[in-house]
Amino acid sequence: MSRRRILVTGAGGPLGSNVIRSLRAAPEPLVLLGTEANRYHVPLSLADRTFLIPHARDSNAYLAALARIVADEAIDLILPTHPVEVRTIACHRGELGGARLFLPDTDGILCADSKWETFRALRAAGVLVPDTFAIDCEDDLRAAFAAIPTRPVWVRGSGAPGIGIGVASLPCREAEHAIAWVEHNRGWGGFVASRFLPGRNLTWCGLFQDGQLVAAQTRERLEYVIPHVSPSGITGAPAVSRTIAYPQVRATGEAAVRALPGTPRGIFFVDMTEDEAGQPRVTEVNAGRFGTTIHFYTEAGCNFPYWAVQLGFGESIPGAPLVDPIAPGVYWLRTLDCGPVLARDLDGPGQ
Repeated sequence: MSRRRILVTGAGGPLGSNVIRSLRAAPEPLVLLGTEANRYHVPLSLADRTFLIPHARDSNAYLAALARIVADEAIDLILPTHPVEVRTIACHRGELGGARLFLPDTDGILCADSKWETFRALRAAGVLVPDTFAIDCEDDLRAAFAAIPTRPVWVRGSGAPGIGIGVASLPCREAEHAIAWVEHNRGWGGFVASRFLPGRNLTWCGLFQDGQLVAAQTRERLEYVIPHVSPSGITGAPAVSRTIAYPQVRATGEAAVRALPGTPRGIFFVDMTEDEAGQPRVTEVNAGRFGTTIHFYTEAGCNFPYWAVQLGFGESIPGAPLVDPIAPGVYWLRTLDCGPVLARDLDGPGQ
């Protein structure tokens, strides 16, 4: 039987590298090919071969290059790893030469790419979310500060990374500070303001097939890589994570995915933060891709990227649904040029 040929986009970036590391650990040999839009990242790729292609923002050139690779290399399945690529590929599913995809419905991806639309969909479905306001002008921002009784107020771009304004998060105590921040980022119409949540930072990753949950895992983020470079202290790249058992997070994560348009299929990860009462509230949903530390789960014995490949081929996963299959208290430790390291028993006596 010939080896399956998998194309991983963004192969030289953190997520692409960790997906490839996971697929290298699969119980079957795979041909792993990669694409990169950053020529400096091509040498970092762990794929068998990596192709330099246009950025997905140039959708016509990007899709043409991807279609050529699919045809020339007989690609069986594409695993995109960057939000812009997920969105572009999802919106042009029929233009890639018949390669398999394991992606959510396009409407679900588009909703998840907007924190404002995600908030509206989740609130309508009764999922716990922080009070959030769209910011189109100064009056909107002042109204948000008046409506939110606690400080600081979380002011951030409402898009996914690379789509609209997907970063620029800042906790603000005064409306004037928030106005200056949005103005600095030229962000009117592209920002939201939310109630700041002071509790634990949590995330839930789930794989769905035909509306059914197949596998899911919960973890807590404890520290971040180079937090001093971010005004909020949160960089999106966890330095210390650990698995936890938290039934309410499981239920909230699944409910958040089901609140998006379409029948759940593909990869989702849901970020949550606890409020003052310890209730996890959803701050964003990421559709169609893993988080950057997905190799953590592979090293702990649960290869989510390989499961995604199997599901993309229509295969079943033995033992499914696998809900929090990794025991609580397993740690993933990483920082720049150090690690990653899997560690257990860090919560024991003397630690």
